[in-house]
Amino acid sequence: MFKKVFLLSLSVVMAFGLKAQTIMESTAKIGELTVPAFVMSVDKDVKLTQDAMRQRLKDTKLKVKNEEGYVAILDQVVPEIAPTPIKFYTKVEEMGKRKDKTTMVTVSAYSNDMTIDQMTMQVNVRSFLQEFATYVNKYEAQQNMLNEEGNLKKAQKDAATAASNLDKIDKSIAADQQKIADKKAEIEKYKQKIKDCEKEIKDLEASIEKSNGKRVDAQQKVDKAGESVRQIEGEVDKYRQQAQ
Repeated sequence: MFKKVFLLSLSVVMAFGLKAQTIMESTAKIGELTVPAFVMSVDKDVKLTQDAMRQRLKDTKLKVKNEEGYVAILDQVVPEIAPTPIKFYTKVEEMGKRKDKTTMVTVSAYSNDMTIDQMTMQVNVRSFLQEFATYVNKYEAQQNMLNEEGNLKKAQKDAATAASNLDKIDKSIAADQQKIADKKAEIEKYKQKIKDCEKEIKDLEASIEKSNGKRVDAQQKVDKAGESVRQIEGEVDKYRQQAQ
């Protein structure tokens, strides 16, 4: 009977679809058992929803395991569902084909403890699923925030690297500009030295010109003295001959 109800509920879901956060009663096949369950469609990526559910169960601080195709908390007290140990199962799967794909969330809980109010427990399971509809939105926002924080860190790192590279380039440019300034100063220094050398050359040329003038006079005196020497030597030779 439970199996027929489950197949009928599933066919209704597939035929008409579930709007986001719409919860319907169904059944779940867990091993050889068919137990009451609730199903809900969410307009989220199936992988994101699976991760959100795992995190939601992890938040309970209870031991979570994979069981019969479900993510389960077995034989432990889940305070928000029941005060004594229960078997709690969840499954997040993608239903439909192509563009009609829908992420479906199934939650089921049962216990053999006859002291538990089964109706209250099922109400609590529905409440859990309702709360999860909000939780998955928050989880998605947190993941987006973490992704953006990661992008921000990368952007900040890239910006810091770019700023560092820019600083290095600026320092390189400043160093080259200083070298240019030093070379220009050196050119000015050599220009002054060239001017000084040119002045020295002019002074030396003037000195040479002046010396050349003196040399002409000196040469004339040398020539005149030489002529005088020759004349005297002639007289000396003349008197030497007479003296013989």
